[in-house]
Amino acid sequence: MRARSLLFLLLLAISGNARGQGNPDPFVREADRYFQQMAYARASELYRTAAELGAVNEHVTKRLAICSMKLGDMPEAERWYAVVVKFLNREPIDLYNYAEALKSNGRYEEAEVWMDRYLALQQSEGSERRSNIALFARKLQMDQDRFNVRRLSINTAGPDLAASWLGPQRVVFSSTRQGVGLIERRAAWNAQPFLDLFTADVTPAGDLANVAPLEGSVNTRFHEGPATASANGDAIWFTRNNYFKGRARRSQRGVSRLAIFRATRAGSGFGGEEQFLYNNSEVSIAHPALSPDGRRLYFASDMPGGQGGTDLYVCVMEDGQWTEPRNLGTAINTPFNESFPFIAADGSLFFASNGHPGLGGLDVMRATLGDDGRFSGALNLGAPVNSPRDDFAFIIDAAGKRGFFTSNRPGGPGDDDLFAFEMLAPLEERFLVTGRVIDDEHETPVPDVEVRLFDLDGGVDGTTMTDAKGEYTFSVRKNRSYRITAAMKGRYEGEQHLSTVGIERELIASRDLHLVADAGVWLLEFKEERDPPIPIGWLGRGPIGSNGERVYSGTLALLGSATSEADLGYVTWGGVSFQVRRVLRGRRDLDVAKLSERIASARYGNADLSNLATTLGRLVASGHARSGQASAIAAVLTASDGTGDAFVANLVQAVAIDQQRLERDLALFQSALAIRGPLLGARSN
Repeated sequence: MRARSLLFLLLLAISGNARGQGNPDPFVREADRYFQQMAYARASELYRTAAELGAVNEHVTKRLAICSMKLGDMPEAERWYAVVVKFLNREPIDLYNYAEALKSNGRYEEAEVWMDRYLALQQSEGSERRSNIALFARKLQMDQDRFNVRRLSINTAGPDLAASWLGPQRVVFSSTRQGVGLIERRAAWNAQPFLDLFTADVTPAGDLANVAPLEGSVNTRFHEGPATASANGDAIWFTRNNYFKGRARRSQRGVSRLAIFRATRAGSGFGGEEQFLYNNSEVSIAHPALSPDGRRLYFASDMPGGQGGTDLYVCVMEDGQWTEPRNLGTAINTPFNESFPFIAADGSLFFASNGHPGLGGLDVMRATLGDDGRFSGALNLGAPVNSPRDDFAFIIDAAGKRGFFTSNRPGGPGDDDLFAFEMLAPLEERFLVTGRVIDDEHETPVPDVEVRLFDLDGGVDGTTMTDAKGEYTFSVRKNRSYRITAAMKGRYEGEQHLSTVGIERELIASRDLHLVADAGVWLLEFKEERDPPIPIGWLGRGPIGSNGERVYSGTLALLGSATSEADLGYVTWGGVSFQVRRVLRGRRDLDVAKLSERIASARYGNADLSNLATTLGRLVASGHARSGQASAIAAVLTASDGTGDAFVANLVQAVAIDQQRLERDLALFQSALAIRGPLLGARSN
């Protein structure tokens, strides 16, 4: 059985025989009826027949794509969504689903293109969001030596899934292998047999053996599982279609939703089922997970008021009764599906999600419990636990070393399979900075060029070479400041600054490095902005960066010493950004407050401010500006957007790093002054 189906919402469909010969319309009508009943396997068969009879229209094609997604047939989902997204009436969700299908098939570059198109339709004007699917896929496959994983020997040709502890050396899991009854009944959703609960012993080697049906009255002709047990094993909580005391309860649409039940130990088995207080025939309540102390019950539900899809909730036992369900919030839940919670001995929450960044389908995530009693920091476990397909129902022993999870990745005997794992290294989030090195002269990425990462103290923290696409990647630590450089013969050194404060929100930071041709620059003069500039002197080689683009340090040095009456030009250069050009052009004087306001009003980002700090650092080191002036500018920036502390830190770093290069640049600048003598001399006194 496929885990991607919405909490196993299932209904036994009634077959019909009224069909026309050669006419697709009766097949479409019957398929629509099954589709509305969530009988996706039967609906898919009928839609295919209609398509073979010529009904390859928007309605049939989209329904085939949706059925394929619901059934977990991702190659077929990709095939049909590739057609759907070409229709003029396509919807944004079609782009999203196509991207998800591509991602589940490991086609990350193509998935990123379509996901970015989807995001472009969802964001407000002027904003820009990137999915970074390919980068996340690369990130999540970096630490594959954290786990050893292996497929278990007890798997069958059908679904075997969601193991849960029933004591330290025993588990209970769900399977479609022959269980209760002699007649095999099949679920309408995916035409698979119904699930029952089974038990198995954990072997010393970490495998499972001695599989047997769960004794007692828990298993019925409907779905059972997954389950969770109390610490002493005297009670289990389990999921079942909403069937209680011989009666199946259905929603107003006729759908058999999921519900949670409690059973207590009776001899060697379990019985005496009781309903969970918050079961509801109109919504699904499923996937129970007890905390180690038994006081909290976590579960998944599509009840109204959530973030979207299925969310995780918790109820707390108080005065012998469960409190109302509390949504775990946006740190855990997304607009898509979160399910299969598990609470480890240390209080960590493991769960499955297809809404957080991942490798495709459902991915296993971990969140830690804070002092405020709420979970935060959803961490993707990465490969090899996660894969492009569905990976879910992760449990780990009290020692935090061994456990089991479920996956429908290819290579097994059937559908969902059980896997064992051994964790070899602690789970730690990996943060990345990535970007491209770009040759500004040709506006092309530069492959096979060295990129260096410097930490706050100026030491080399890493060195790498760009790949064939001119891209680089470094691991970075949070709450640090970095400088990133790239060098190439005949080009100025590219430079970017990075602060990783708050990087845990995005996980990946992006910084492109621009390499500008080493050809020198000219200082230009103009009387009015509308007039063409007139060359008045060559300043030599020595640019400084702003947001990956280049400005000459001597320009700001001249700016710092210019008189208030001077009509000073600006450095013209193809790589100079509009914002920097706007700050530099026009009248300038020695009023630091006004200069601060001009810089602050340009609304620079953190990277821009870091590079402006580098500029001011050079001015302070050369004597063209005083440290008090730089502090005054930093104060203005602090008042405007709170970035003054980082600004000053980068300023101090820039003075130390760039002292030697500044002296060289100033010598070149003095040569330029000698060339233009009378014209520039008065302006640089």
